[in-house]
Amino acid sequence: MLDLDGRGTGIVGPNASGKTSFLEAIYFLAHGRSFRTSTRARMVGPYGEGFRVSGRLRHGDRTTQGGVEYSPGGLRIRMAGQELSGISALSQELPVQIIDPSVHRLIEEGSTRRRRLMDWGVFHVKQEFVVPWRRYQRALMQRNAAVRTGGQIGETEPWSSELQQTAQVIDELRSRYVAELQPMFESVSMDLLGFPAELVYHRGWAADTTLGEALRSSAARESRLRTTVVGAHRADLEFRIEGRLARDRVSRGQQKMIAVAFVLAQIALKARTPGIAETCLLLDDPAAELDVDNLGKLLKLLEKVPAQLVITALHQDGLKGVPIGRVFHVEQGNFSSML
Repeated sequence: MLDLDGRGTGIVGPNASGKTSFLEAIYFLAHGRSFRTSTRARMVGPYGEGFRVSGRLRHGDRTTQGGVEYSPGGLRIRMAGQELSGISALSQELPVQIIDPSVHRLIEEGSTRRRRLMDWGVFHVKQEFVVPWRRYQRALMQRNAAVRTGGQIGETEPWSSELQQTAQVIDELRSRYVAELQPMFESVSMDLLGFPAELVYHRGWAADTTLGEALRSSAARESRLRTTVVGAHRADLEFRIEGRLARDRVSRGQQKMIAVAFVLAQIALKARTPGIAETCLLLDDPAAELDVDNLGKLLKLLEKVPAQLVITALHQDGLKGVPIGRVFHVEQGNFSSML
C-alpha cells in the first residue's frame, strides 16, 4: 500500500510500467468501474478471475478502510468493516475525478459521459440527490422490462408514475447545480481558453411538456425501440461558445481545455460545500498530452485547485510546476519511493 501525500503525489516510470493502472485502481475504488473500459472483466489479468482494491481514507484525524472486490459473481464493497449494498457510501468518502488523454470525448461524444460527470457533482454537492436517483433507476429498469415484453399502458403506468415523481426532483437538483456551476465554469474556461464557455442543461424531455405527457406521446417510438426514450436518464449538457456548440467551434486541443475547465470547476464548487471529503484529482501524464501553452495554463490552476493530486509522468521533469510532496517510481508494477 502506498502512502500518498495529502497535497500531491507523482508517479513516474516508462510506458506500460503500471502508472495508468495505478490511477485506474484509485478510480475503481471510488466508482466501482474503470475509466478505460466499460467492462470490468477486461480489468482482470490473463491468469485471474477477479481482483481487489483497498485503501485507507484519511479525513483529518479520522481514518476509514474501504475496499472493492470484483469477481465473476459481481462486486463486493466494504467500508469500516461493513459490507455495503452499493458504492455510494464509499464514493462519498473518496470523491475522485480524472483528467486523462480521453478527456476531450466529454465534448465530442454522446450524452452518457456528460450526464455521468454532471451527476457526480450533483451527488457530492446536493446530498438529497442519491435517494430519488436510486428510485428513478429502479423504476426505469422495471418500466423498460415491461416495454420490452410489449406491456400496455396499464402495465407501465405504475413505473411511469414513479419516473415522473423522481424525475421532477432529479431535474430540480440538476438545474440548481448547473446554475451554481455556471459562473465557476465560465471563469475557469476564461483562464484556460482566453474566452468563456457556457453550459446549457437539457432535462431529457421537452421543456414545454410534463414527463407524463412526453411518455404518452412517445409510446409508439418506445414500442418500436423497446426502451423508455424520454426521461431524466436522457438528460444532457451542452458546452457552448458564443451560443454555438463548442465541438463545432474549437480545435481538439481547445476541446480538451473545455473538458478540463468543467472538471476543475466541479471540484471548486464541491470544495465550497461544508462537511464533505476533499476530492482526489487524478492526472494521467498531462505533459505528454498538452502543448506547452495549455500545459502552462493548467499547471498554474493546479497550484490552487482544492484537491489531492495524483499525477503520472514519464520523468520527474514532467512534474515541474505541480505541488508535489511525494514521488514514486514504478516499473513492471513495482513501486519505489523517490521523494
